[in-house]
Amino acid sequence: MDRKTERKLIIAASVWHFINAILTIFVFGLWFKNSGDLSITEIYPEMAGGSGSFVDILYTVMTSYGLIIILVGIINIYCLKFMKDNEINKKWQVWMVVMCLASFLTIDVISSLLYMIVLVTYSSKNKAIRLKHESKKTNLIVNQEAII
Repeated sequence: MDRKTERKLIIAASVWHFINAILTIFVFGLWFKNSGDLSITEIYPEMAGGSGSFVDILYTVMTSYGLIIILVGIINIYCLKFMKDNEINKKWQVWMVVMCLASFLTIDVISSLLYMIVLVTYSSKNKAIRLKHESKKTNLIVNQEAII
């Protein structure tokens, strides 16, 4: 069985990671860096003096999150080299479960859906590959017994 569907979905997830990271860093991050101090002092007037450092810390967290998302996208694309057709690779399943859980924890709905679809597709093809190999073994044993 070919893994073309899984490859396309993982590329789509990686592209989404790049888009999400760019939006997080350059759109939301820069907006928050420029107007976050004003927004925080409007909501919490008691933080008027110290909200600048709070905004800087949150901007650093947002930028770090964006860089981590870019790194995950690059890792996904790099690891596609190791996804072989007609092979069962447990590491891929573990990686997809980790990515799915991480997407759930960060409330990234699009990534969660993509990783769940990849995980289900990959698992179902693994079952088909496993059944195919078992039927070949059974046919081989039956043919050897017929020869004897």
